Amino acid sequence: MPSGLLHLNTVEFNQARVNREDRNASVDIVAVHGLNEDMIEAWTDAETGILWLRNFLPEAIPVARVLTFGYDASASSFYSAGWADTIQKHAHTLVAALQADRSIEGCDHRPIIFVCHGLGGILVKKALAYSASRTSAQVVHLYTIFVSTYGILFFGTPHNRTDTASWFALESTQSSELRTTIQADGQFNTALNWNSETLEIITDQFAPLMKQFHIFFFWEEVQTSFGHRSGFIVEESSAAPILDNTERSGIDATHSRMVKFSETNSSSYRTIIAALTRYCREAPRVIAHRWEVALAALARARSNEAFELAGLAFDIHNDRLFPCDHSASRRSHSKHFFPPQETAADFIGREDISHILHNALFPPENTSSINRQRKFVVYGMGGSGKTQFCSKFARDNQEQYWAVFTIHATSVETAKNSFARIGKIGGLGDTEGAGKYWLSQLEEPWLLIIDNADNPDLDLAGLFPEGDRGHILITTRNPDFRSHGTAGSVELKGLKKQEALHLLLKRADVPRPWDASTEAAGNEITRTLGYLALALIQAGTSIFRKICDLTDYLNFYNHYRSRRRARPHSMAAPEDDDIVYSAFDFSMNYLQAKCTVVSQDAVELLNIVGFYHFEHIRVDIFTRAVENRLRALASSANRPTHSRLLGAIITRLQPPPTLPQFLRQDLKTLHPYRVRRALHELYSLSLISYDGKDASFSLHPLVHTWARDRLDQREKALWAQIALNTLTESILLPPDDAGEIHGEFRKDLLPHLDACLAACPIRISDYRSRLGRLQLSYAKFFQQTLLLIIRDQALNAGKCGYVYAERGRFGEATVYLSMVKDVLVETLGYENERTMIAMLGLAGTYWGLGRLEEAITLQKRVVEARSKVFGPEHRETLLAMDQLGRSYWLHGQYHEALNLQQLTTDRMKAVLGSDHDDTLTALDNLGVTLGSWHRFQESMEIHQQVLLSREKRLGATDLETLTTMNNLAMALLDLKRLDEARGTMHKVYEERKLQLGKEHPWTLWALCNLAKINIELGLLQEAEYMLVDGIAAGKRSLSDNHLGVLMGCGELARVYARQGRFDEAEKLTLDTIQRLEKSRGHEHPDSVYAMWKLAQLYELQDKIEKAVQACEVALERVNMRLTKQHPFCKKIESKLCSLRNRLRPKLEDALIDERRDPEQHEDHVVRQFKARSQRTW
Repeated sequence: MPSGLLHLNTVEFNQARVNREDRNASVDIVAVHGLNEDMIEAWTDAETGILWLRNFLPEAIPVARVLTFGYDASASSFYSAGWADTIQKHAHTLVAALQADRSIEGCDHRPIIFVCHGLGGILVKKALAYSASRTSAQVVHLYTIFVSTYGILFFGTPHNRTDTASWFALESTQSSELRTTIQADGQFNTALNWNSETLEIITDQFAPLMKQFHIFFFWEEVQTSFGHRSGFIVEESSAAPILDNTERSGIDATHSRMVKFSETNSSSYRTIIAALTRYCREAPRVIAHRWEVALAALARARSNEAFELAGLAFDIHNDRLFPCDHSASRRSHSKHFFPPQETAADFIGREDISHILHNALFPPENTSSINRQRKFVVYGMGGSGKTQFCSKFARDNQEQYWAVFTIHATSVETAKNSFARIGKIGGLGDTEGAGKYWLSQLEEPWLLIIDNADNPDLDLAGLFPEGDRGHILITTRNPDFRSHGTAGSVELKGLKKQEALHLLLKRADVPRPWDASTEAAGNEITRTLGYLALALIQAGTSIFRKICDLTDYLNFYNHYRSRRRARPHSMAAPEDDDIVYSAFDFSMNYLQAKCTVVSQDAVELLNIVGFYHFEHIRVDIFTRAVENRLRALASSANRPTHSRLLGAIITRLQPPPTLPQFLRQDLKTLHPYRVRRALHELYSLSLISYDGKDASFSLHPLVHTWARDRLDQREKALWAQIALNTLTESILLPPDDAGEIHGEFRKDLLPHLDACLAACPIRISDYRSRLGRLQLSYAKFFQQTLLLIIRDQALNAGKCGYVYAERGRFGEATVYLSMVKDVLVETLGYENERTMIAMLGLAGTYWGLGRLEEAITLQKRVVEARSKVFGPEHRETLLAMDQLGRSYWLHGQYHEALNLQQLTTDRMKAVLGSDHDDTLTALDNLGVTLGSWHRFQESMEIHQQVLLSREKRLGATDLETLTTMNNLAMALLDLKRLDEARGTMHKVYEERKLQLGKEHPWTLWALCNLAKINIELGLLQEAEYMLVDGIAAGKRSLSDNHLGVLMGCGELARVYARQGRFDEAEKLTLDTIQRLEKSRGHEHPDSVYAMWKLAQLYELQDKIEKAVQACEVALERVNMRLTKQHPFCKKIESKLCSLRNRLRPKLEDALIDERRDPEQHEDHVVRQFKARSQRTW
């Protein structure tokens, strides 16, 4: 459908029935439809054909000109990645079309009232935010729509969040086009995530404009049927948020029928027409006055060419002009906005403290304070609203900051993850150091909120980025941290009496005006709850949910507080927390008393998340667990009969699964929808809050602590195990885990996995002893249940080890993968495929820890076992051989690596083919090893062959292709084809920087190689800049002793040497050698090469004696691992011979001098030529 306006009537048509004095009191009513509707059908009753906007409305309001706006609202337009652009396009069209129509009709200043259904409300909000920013001289005509708008009626518009499942069900039943899209590429969930983010942004843009208009919210009261279930498309809380100076009402109809009327005497229609009549009566006077003020303001603005009107708005409720905070126009200044929480719509009070904080960070006498790092500490007891206060401050001052970030400081690990996310946003790397460095270098103003820094052992100062830029806000329960507040600190206590009453009654939805008895009952509750915001929200929610009423809340509350105090001392809450805990107990008892499936699921979910980290708990932890269980059950059902029989026997032997009820269902009743319903129950009781969208949720730290503390010791042990099992149920092991989405999911699991394992460590008995083996042998025949328990423990340990290994936490990964390997070896033997996979995984973690000898031992065992079980030419055997060959090369065993890799590639070509992915990988590895043997031409030819195949199969920018290009560039460098090498490596560096980030290890490795080529080209200054920056980045992202950092230091020393900066070169080379010997070993080729470069450095300085000594050490070490057959050994021997020849004349002169004066030279000669220890270097 093309976009455009349609006139349903004209004011002139009604002028005959309008009083003379009302003829200038015309109003435009503009209707905007929702998703999968058009400008006529959306408002037309299907049974009677009555279009109430045309058939009823002009009769009731003769001064109204009624228009309807149409646009392409098909599902395919909006369920896609570009939906934000689509909304913006239609919003701009609405403003342009309406302004043009009103201009042609000569009614630019006529009042406007919008009537919106569903998505149409989002469109109107976006349009008004756009119009409000059009104040420059060239586009000021578009500003007229904003100034002229008097009121808006929202029918079922989602203002903060919406039920994804309900929208999906509605649209899929209405639109075959959407069904086709969903079935074709499965992008629906991704699009919905984008939609949720865009919805949030539009709501934020519109929020500052709301007091400009009269607003009436309507919500649906009849659920929509989706065939298999029913539900509300937009919940009341989203369609009609409780806001000051707005009206609310329910409509007794479904979402679709709430804007269709066939008779004028229905209650819903009468409510709507009464509101429209009132608005039309009052609007002309208000809008006329508003135009007087706006025109005067515009005139003043035009008198100053340097000033463009930022926007003025008219507060419709108190008849005064106010500066309009155009979030839409200022959004470009605030590029990154990540506060700890979304600011609650019912946030109340704290204006005095906000003023203190604002003056501390932006002191009036120092306008440049934004360019000085100022730290402010907000401290206070739990539940006092510290995090919400800081979020509100960030939102109120968003235009002051280019970026607002949050560091979740509950633990060292969560703080690291927060900084890593910042580093990734900054395009550097996904590490803590990258995030801190990027902030320290930002010239734009930024705010960093360090949230929940409660642990007294926390190194708080270590979380501050270096430099003098930025503002830092710290929230803490620890008053000792006040010392870090260079700009000040403030204690957050309970709310003021009136603020507390307002929050309670607003959250309880008690209608105004409040009589004396209501205020008295409310004041008694607020006083008892210590005026704590969190407790008041919980109390108000309980009253709103009709769990109790305002007058008897305290009776229930005191009952639960008495019960709490009667508990054993070990379960007692701290005195400060007792007030809030009792309010939570009230809600929990309500859930338990309901005895429904949903309420019991909600209780179990709360028990589980009490053992996770309290922030950013992904909903798909639970939905993935359900889906994985479904997949496993379906797979079992499809097995052959004998296999199903065996499975049934195992099931009888297996103990009941330690899982929540929603995961213990059968194939027919297991469904992820149960999770979402249970979470909604917790959300409705204010026990959880969604993180801006439904993809994840968080608990207040006090709710989180209470959820765990309310359990006794036995229950804690049980639910900690259930929490861990639920988490591991959501994790897939290779090869089912491929893809970036799975990787991001596992990354987000880390803080929850850490918390779970701290509460429920995985302990598997050591069965490697003689007694342990006997126990296992006995269990195989008489105690199969024990074997099944061990199997489940090993599976959990394997998943934990896999997640830790993927995130580079090799220490923890090694612990868990060692458990798995030991159990599998004892139960299944070395030749079982699962055992072999576990051994290879463990070898990989040994790699990460630099324990290469242990990794090689495991890999050799796997190669032997696979050769025996599968045969020497089986693909799995060949893959294990390729991995072993790489380990040999990395360990400096070039001879073993070359022999094994040549055998591997020959077999792969014969069995898999020359173009198979595995063959190409093995060939690439062989090419690197050939380069290590100085067979540079062969190395180059192999890499060229692999590159040609990979570019055809994977594309020129695939990461595997880039790896081959990197290897080819190094071969070209060794062949002195420097220009080709530089061009190739430059492509690798730029593409990796684009795909992985500037400080990703692979990007830094490419940078080091590019600098290496520049050195050979004589571009020393350029190489120096590259290496200095790269080494600093490597230290931030990796470590001081990482191989990549050490290689960079070695190359930088070469630059210094060629620049004649010998002292710097020698100092850096000696330090690099020491670190290489410590991390790689004395005999490793990298250590030998560094010693060789030291000898060359001494030779350049004519320090021949030291050069000889360095060469002698290098020659001694080269024989340890590379052997005399390696070309490098011959190179060292040749250099040593040359140096000794140069030294001989000096030796003869020294001997002559000794004969002349033997006492003077005796000690000197002995010291110079005695055998040198390896430690010298």
